[in-house]
Amino acid sequence: MELLKLHHDFITEHHRKGTPFLIFQGGRRSGKTVSILQFLYLESLTHPHTRTLIVTDTYARLKESIFQDLIMINRSAGGDGRRMRIHFSGGARVLFETGSDFAFVYAGRDVRGYASNFHYIFFNECIQYDARTVREALKAAGPGCQVFFDYNPYTRFWVNDLYETADNKLITTYNDNPFLSDFVRRELDRTAAAGKDAAPGTMERYLYEVECRGVDSTLSGLCFPRHKAVPDEEYHTSPLMEVLACDWGALHATADPDVICGFRFASDAIYCHEYYYSREGGDEEMAAVLRSIPFRRQYLVYDTATEGAGRIRSLFARTHLRFNFSPARKGAGSILTGIRNLQPYELRITASSRHFLEEMENYRFIQKNDTLQPVDDWNHCCDALRYAFDLWSMLPAQRKNGK
Repeated sequence: MELLKLHHDFITEHHRKGTPFLIFQGGRRSGKTVSILQFLYLESLTHPHTRTLIVTDTYARLKESIFQDLIMINRSAGGDGRRMRIHFSGGARVLFETGSDFAFVYAGRDVRGYASNFHYIFFNECIQYDARTVREALKAAGPGCQVFFDYNPYTRFWVNDLYETADNKLITTYNDNPFLSDFVRRELDRTAAAGKDAAPGTMERYLYEVECRGVDSTLSGLCFPRHKAVPDEEYHTSPLMEVLACDWGALHATADPDVICGFRFASDAIYCHEYYYSREGGDEEMAAVLRSIPFRRQYLVYDTATEGAGRIRSLFARTHLRFNFSPARKGAGSILTGIRNLQPYELRITASSRHFLEEMENYRFIQKNDTLQPVDDWNHCCDALRYAFDLWSMLPAQRKNGK
């Protein structure tokens, strides 16, 4: 939940202190970055010795997006190489004939070396940053510094939700962007036509909301938008057949946890319970968890990664429980296919399943290589869910009914 913490803690603190800030939240290509850079460009020319710090996530975005936008703005304003010059020696900088300058820092870099004398700080694509980046960059703010936050909405609970009725919210769409080429405008028109009547939760609807409408709806971006917390009793007292599923991580000292979850499948809903979630445990701990589950010859689907078959043999030797062991099916496209197969169901997750619920609020689609893909994080319980559903969907009807 680091990104939620970033927006809530830091922006709320700025708001409380009265520090001027603006939020530019809108769809891709809606003109947020260009609008901010136009303002900063004019300020740098009309107010000598204005200092601006621009925070971006990668050098590629700086070179391919921000610098190209600045060059276009400078050319449109009739400027030349004397009015604005881009320097790369000793770090990228933009120098103006008025003595103003833009300095740049990348997300995750240590910015403590900057003096606290910037008039403006621009967080470009701030959805990419962790809390440390923002905290350190804000220390460079001088007296009266104005802060800009710019991002595309990919998930729930972003700034526009926190300040939905406030005056400092600006939403634009591609129709407000005068810099779009005809080709891009036609592409977005097609996206709008395909998505405006599409069902909620589909990729077509998501693209329409983010790229064309420029809004972050309550369900926009999440891989599994239809989920809610339910009392644990609803799971444990259910007569529905239970399928257990594992996702491995910690055995080989990866950053991922070991996960054991249980699932019960109804016609329109899936009941989910997190039995085990740990980065520091091991086979003995997991065996104890499996022994504590009422044994009714459940299917247990296991992840084949990190020598999954060996881990199952280890757990069986410790429990002697004769689960119906089954390896998870994987392959090209299996993640997206699994997500789409699950989206029609409401996920009812037990209230004690803290990590599972946290994943539901963070497992989302992101823009990568010009396509929407699920983020490779917050997906461990979600992977177990996919494995269990894939097996359950192949079972004969009499087995699903517990016969």
